[in-house]
Amino acid sequence: MNRMSFLISLTCILWLAGCGEDPATAVVPPRHQVQNLPELDYARATLNSIQEQSFDQNREFCGYIGVDSFGRFVSTEPTRGRESTCRPSSPRGDFQVLASYHSHGAFSEEFDSELPSYEDMATDILEGVDGYIATPGGRMWYINAETRNARLVCGPNCLFTDPGYSDPEFEPIRSRYSLRDLEERSDY
Repeated sequence: MNRMSFLISLTCILWLAGCGEDPATAVVPPRHQVQNLPELDYARATLNSIQEQSFDQNREFCGYIGVDSFGRFVSTEPTRGRESTCRPSSPRGDFQVLASYHSHGAFSEEFDSELPSYEDMATDILEGVDGYIATPGGRMWYINAETRNARLVCGPNCLFTDPGYSDPEFEPIRSRYSLRDLEERSDY
């Protein structure tokens, strides 16, 4: 079993209690609310609020963004994860989830952390939620679980950037990736 398969299996066991579903064929319901600029602004502020702590501790931090019964954007308290994984706490109370959010920790030449990983997208798809991701280089990504695509919302330095960041030596970063694209990229 390669590392990617192991991580997906581990994610399924931990998050979804033994899912056997393939993220490429999983049925994801459409969002109940169309993504808009106020949501993007809220997601950006939420990600910025965890970046420095994520860099300092070299850990992912994660949670959920949603709306309350008054239609206001809200988020769960960030959960401290590990170097390359994070399991958010379930939202409590009156909270309609729109997306997950997480940071990618401090910059490391060992990780292709300037874009979502296959595991990031697969987890969102299998959970049935979209996702927002912050990178060490200050990029912000949006994962659309229904279409199985990741889109670059804003490029380098649009979020707080790890002071130790330098341009990675991985292949160039595009502005969109499909689930399959990320799977192929993770193979190198």
